[in-house]
Amino acid sequence: MATKTLKGDGETNHPRRFSLAHQASCETLLHADVKRQTTLKHREQLKKTTKGEKYRKPEQLSFHILQRLNDEGVELIWAADKGRISFTAVLSSSGELALFIGATVNSFGSRGIHISHLETRAEKSGQGWDLLADCDATKEQLIAAATDLVQNLDSLTGIALYRKDEVADVPWFPRHIADLDNCSHCITKYDPTTDSRHPDNCDENYNDHLASSQKHRVSVADILPFEGHGDPAYIARRKFLNDQALEYRHGEPIPYVEYTKEEHETWRTVYEKLRELHESHTCATYRKNLKLLEDEGVLSPDQIPQIRDVNKYLQKKTGFILRPCSGLLTARDFLASLAFRVFQTTTYLRHGSKPHHSPEPDLIHELVGHVPMFADPMIAQMSQDIGLMSLGATDEQIEKLANVYWFIIEFGLCVEDGKYKAIGAGLLSAYGELMHACSDKPEHREFDPATTAVQKYEDSDYQPLYFVAQSIQDALSKLREYARSFERPFTVAYDPFTRSVEVIRDFADFEPALQRFRMEFSSITRAFDNLSLRKCPTK
Repeated sequence: MATKTLKGDGETNHPRRFSLAHQASCETLLHADVKRQTTLKHREQLKKTTKGEKYRKPEQLSFHILQRLNDEGVELIWAADKGRISFTAVLSSSGELALFIGATVNSFGSRGIHISHLETRAEKSGQGWDLLADCDATKEQLIAAATDLVQNLDSLTGIALYRKDEVADVPWFPRHIADLDNCSHCITKYDPTTDSRHPDNCDENYNDHLASSQKHRVSVADILPFEGHGDPAYIARRKFLNDQALEYRHGEPIPYVEYTKEEHETWRTVYEKLRELHESHTCATYRKNLKLLEDEGVLSPDQIPQIRDVNKYLQKKTGFILRPCSGLLTARDFLASLAFRVFQTTTYLRHGSKPHHSPEPDLIHELVGHVPMFADPMIAQMSQDIGLMSLGATDEQIEKLANVYWFIIEFGLCVEDGKYKAIGAGLLSAYGELMHACSDKPEHREFDPATTAVQKYEDSDYQPLYFVAQSIQDALSKLREYARSFERPFTVAYDPFTRSVEVIRDFADFEPALQRFRMEFSSITRAFDNLSLRKCPTK
């Protein structure tokens, strides 16, 4: 990303904040570039094995076919085994339609390719025709038929193949809470590559940072510049805490952290400063839950709480728990954790020299911003809903969900008593931006997940735009309506008893979830009946 100047802070070599939205955007670009480079590699390898050949073997792919073949077609042929594959072929020709159809049908038929559907349409340029055919064939039959067409139909201008699987391939995702061990220290799932098309809002050295973080098995946050850069003691402290987090596994006791006097002082400074704005700038839900946390002795300005103690409280309230992590995760891994009501939290604090702003998530942000809101059933449900939607989603969908999460769970506002009040943890833990967000300086728009999902994130200074929900209930309702339009080849249901997700592809898969619903509904109706009997006057 091009370097930015932080207003009032002088020159910096990093964005004002390393956000989930920024992370998801970079991941989408990196993954797309890796996919593109892989296809180019496969195309070149196919060229090397076929160039100059005279089609002596049926599995050889003609160099002339490769010139006309689309990228997805290259991958389809590259990955095909000896079995039959289902695909859609889109062929283009500049010649006569009747001749085009006849040659295609004859070639496919003579090679044993089954055509289940065929249609034609005029090419967009108006200079020829496109023929679309849903087919079933072996790899050898497909190559042989394509070879026939290239040799015998001079007017053929393009061959595009698209996979037509009954069950679409989906990225791996955790099925049980223990699977989050595989999502706890992953910075990127692919080796970074250089791409000149990366937008200006991507760190120009971001790929190098990712590569270095993978090599040394540390968080990208440890490599990127931050407040405290050049402070050996601070860097060593972060490394110690991050190493401790990296070793954590599900089911183990969360490590006890003995925080230093300086860290407790930084915590106190931020905590007491934010108190000044609680009544005027934060939502009623936050104020209520923070008071309960303080009354129970879980949070106080006097000392940094232990994550294990916070979990005891949160689990009783909404079932959410915190899990230590070493810093910035991929957006996919972070969101997947929410599906299990798990929030991946850092254990280190921002540098004491700038206590009121952190360019990355830190423990103050997690505990002061998120924890009081995770104690609210509706925020907990909304966070889990976003997490469940992310399981098996495409990179593009992950980017949209990261934006929704960012603009409502991290930086969302609501309206109370005719005033803007913060519900987002990023605002609740940042004094300056909290004042800015609730003022009349930035633009305020009504929260709509479909719009929010594609909103570009700006972070050269305080954000110029914030989304406003009428209430937390309103935000949850809109999110669930948005989920109805969220396309995946399956849906998932969460089983709170086993802390696992069930993949639902057809009606039979609903049975376990329906059984839980019947038992829960039966318990509710029985309790209602008993209460009604006690309320009824005796004759």
